[in-house]
Amino acid sequence: MERGFILLLGLFFLAGLTHPVFASRFSLFALDIQVPLQEGQSVGEARKKAISKGLRQAVEEATYKIIPQQGLDTTYQKIKTSIIDQAGRFVTQYKILGEKQFPGTFNLSLQVTVDLVFLRKALLDLGVLGAQEKKAASKGPITLEIRNLTDGKALIGIMDFFKQRPDLAEGFELVSVRHGVFTFSFLPLQPLKGIASQILYHAQISQGTFKVIKQEKDRLILLYQLEKQS
Repeated sequence: MERGFILLLGLFFLAGLTHPVFASRFSLFALDIQVPLQEGQSVGEARKKAISKGLRQAVEEATYKIIPQQGLDTTYQKIKTSIIDQAGRFVTQYKILGEKQFPGTFNLSLQVTVDLVFLRKALLDLGVLGAQEKKAASKGPITLEIRNLTDGKALIGIMDFFKQRPDLAEGFELVSVRHGVFTFSFLPLQPLKGIASQILYHAQISQGTFKVIKQEKDRLILLYQLEKQS
């Protein structure tokens, strides 16, 4: 039975199933941007400047979601150069909602979607996120045990969840399978309690959910529960 399940899981991976995309990864910003409209300047040129300003503003606001503004005092210039001045790297899409032209000014209403996971990863790489993530990572690998996992889609979903959230953990991998118990190992980038809450909130996969049954210093045990079919 166990061998058949593992074979089935292998077929799932080979088939390349479409995985769920977790909405928590993205943040939407609605902005009203104003730029000077100089005499002789085309509307197209003003629009381009307004869009650029809007993307920068959205990424800056997204950064404040991750790092409180008061925590940027000594690192703002570094963030400006590597993050805000390269805002397009973190914007997945933008949409112009409306525009108005006034004497001397051009106004643009803009909707911008920012990839918070990619942004957080860049901030981690930049070394400006503070000691919390470094402290969590310095504790060494954590064991994640998931019991009663009999759904191939759920297994793929939990692995994809960590792939979509590189801000939570590094080196996430499956290390053993035995009697419906799947054991993973990873290096945490955030406190284990926070990682557990993210799994519970966002990783409702297939026809079931996860429940924490034990949380220790270096081990997290979850129970996968299938929803009752009516």
